Amino acid sequence: MEVMIFIALMAALGAGASLGVGALTRAELRSSSLKVASAARYAFSRSISTGNTVRVVLDLDEGTIGLEESEAKVALSAMDEKIRGEAVATDLGSIDPWSVAKERMATSLTPARERSSFRVITDANGNEIEFYKKQPLGSGVRILEVRSPVFPDAITEGRAALYFFPGGRTSRAIVKLTDASDAVYTVEIHPLTGRSKIHPYAYDPVEIDETDEVRAR
Repeated sequence: MEVMIFIALMAALGAGASLGVGALTRAELRSSSLKVASAARYAFSRSISTGNTVRVVLDLDEGTIGLEESEAKVALSAMDEKIRGEAVATDLGSIDPWSVAKERMATSLTPARERSSFRVITDANGNEIEFYKKQPLGSGVRILEVRSPVFPDAITEGRAALYFFPGGRTSRAIVKLTDASDAVYTVEIHPLTGRSKIHPYAYDPVEIDETDEVRAR
């Protein structure tokens, strides 16, 4: 009898431990999702207050997030950098048209790689602001994929960026996060407000475009 009671207790404790670990991983995923949502909201607000183009940079290989901004005019290219090639690759989909034009005039026979006009966000003294610095998303959390109209296919490696233009203009984006348990949280960023909706599962809209309309499955 005592043996059966012991086995039952061990089984109950094991189930409780599994539930506890699952709850902890979900909490970490949700915390990381909130970090992405907060970064998007701050980028939205800063683009309005400063008149600069602000972007949220997601490093899928390192599992980090950070904010950068540019005072220059920025245009986006929806062409895949791998297809365009090294000589004419964009900076995470962004192009400084004036810099590109000057460089092409100076070297008209050689295709030029567009230089980035984006810099880390600094205070009045030129010191990098701690809040906007590149930082890990969360313990054990990695970025599964990023979808945006800037790129033709989902980004699953390297770096990706979410852009917020002066006045708060942005595109809808989908950021999926996962962990060792293969649980998935999805951060859906809305273009008109910069606000995000967090789905505690892998949310896959059929199409993402520049408007506020997304056709769901």
